[in-house]
Amino acid sequence: MKAVEKHTDSQWLRLYISRWLKASVLLEDGMEEKREKGTPQGGIISPLLANLFLHYALDVWLTRHHPEIVFERYADDAVFHCKTRWGAETLLSELQHRMEACKLVLHPDKTKIVYCKDSNRQGKHKWISFDFLGFTFRPRKAMSKQGQVFTSFIPAINLG
Repeated sequence: MKAVEKHTDSQWLRLYISRWLKASVLLEDGMEEKREKGTPQGGIISPLLANLFLHYALDVWLTRHHPEIVFERYADDAVFHCKTRWGAETLLSELQHRMEACKLVLHPDKTKIVYCKDSNRQGKHKWISFDFLGFTFRPRKAMSKQGQVFTSFIPAINLG
């Protein structure tokens, strides 16, 4: 609610958002489930509140503590660009601590360090692809303007 209060002085808006955050969820079988924290999955206000919360919990924090890190975030998905494996491991550790401090948890299946393998980066790594916003980024064959085939780390639409 602190972020909401920072962006509006409307008492009615604050009241309704507070009620949304405390409201029980009506399950498909008709049972009512009490909620203790967070925004309800599928709730109409959830994406807006999640974006507002993550703006302060992640975006502002990252800009202050790691201004050298370029990143993209859409809702609760993010990609961070690190120059070294050590830098990526350090950032991941710090992000885990930051999220814990904000009472959030990084998704264990989606959170990973990916090596952007291409013709210039031939190292070995467990992960060489990732999905982001409906695209799969991975090494793919590409052709230069001169007709030379090389490997580039580029996206393609993820149909699966």
